[in-house]
Amino acid sequence: MKSTQIGKESMRFEQLLENIKFLKIFLLRLLHKAKWIYLLLIFAIAIGISGWTVESNFIRIPIIGFHDIVDTQNPAELPPQRLAFSIDYTKQDLSVFLEYLIKENYWLLSSQDLYVYFIEKSQPIPAQKIGQKPIMIAFDDGYKGVHENALPVLEKLALAHNKKGKFVLFVNPHFLGVDMGRDFLPHTTCNDLRDGYKKGFYDVQSHGFTHKNLTQINGKELEFEVAKSKLELRKCMGDLDKNKVIGAHIAYPYGASDWEVEQILPKYHLTGFLYNDRLFRVNRLENNYRISRITVDKNTSPRALIRIAKRASTLRKKD
Repeated sequence: MKSTQIGKESMRFEQLLENIKFLKIFLLRLLHKAKWIYLLLIFAIAIGISGWTVESNFIRIPIIGFHDIVDTQNPAELPPQRLAFSIDYTKQDLSVFLEYLIKENYWLLSSQDLYVYFIEKSQPIPAQKIGQKPIMIAFDDGYKGVHENALPVLEKLALAHNKKGKFVLFVNPHFLGVDMGRDFLPHTTCNDLRDGYKKGFYDVQSHGFTHKNLTQINGKELEFEVAKSKLELRKCMGDLDKNKVIGAHIAYPYGASDWEVEQILPKYHLTGFLYNDRLFRVNRLENNYRISRITVDKNTSPRALIRIAKRASTLRKKD
């Protein structure tokens, strides 16, 4: 009888050990799961706290650079009346692209918009811009075709859709109003710039004074090209430039810049624009004077431009 009792006690003890073992495994599994839940909770809280800041860092903005715009319906702008250039882009193809942007509610940025909201981030993105995709449409050299052919397209679309957008004109003020005939492209005038600016469609910025390659000059000549351009643009726009943003930004002639150029720019400009055919990504910007732009020539189709535009980030509401 005594041995039977001992046997029962032994069985109970073994069962107790088995229960303890099972409980230990259960608790370990629970703690393992809890650890991951805890980590996920911390991550979610971090995302929630950082909210728009995290999202804004990864915003993609296409910055697209055109030059001259020609009207294929105007014989005076076509050979043999005028030479054809690789940098020409047709009014008809531009119309297709701009209509897509306006209909799809893109935000056509000025250079100051880009700087304030996405580079310096000194102001929050306006509430009415949430849900839009940012893009910049720029024109280098200040050709007459932009004012005569591109501006009317934007004006017409703005009227039809009740939405205004900006063109960023990077201008060489030395050539304002210069027209040397069929072998050269005519340049816009100071009055043209003022007209587009007063209508709310132009953002006028620097492209160097005489379009010299800034990397091939130095010293006083380099500083002259940079300083004189800004001075003459502000003189042209004068009373219209109340916020002193004309000439605050520069696109490099030939898309060329180097260390020496970038050392002098902070005295005169807030940002500098390259031509490297890359999408501008806010999180990858390490230098305000090396902003990426995409080049357009006569062989770039509207469909190709639309594909580029679609890569822009949609602006999300701050959490």
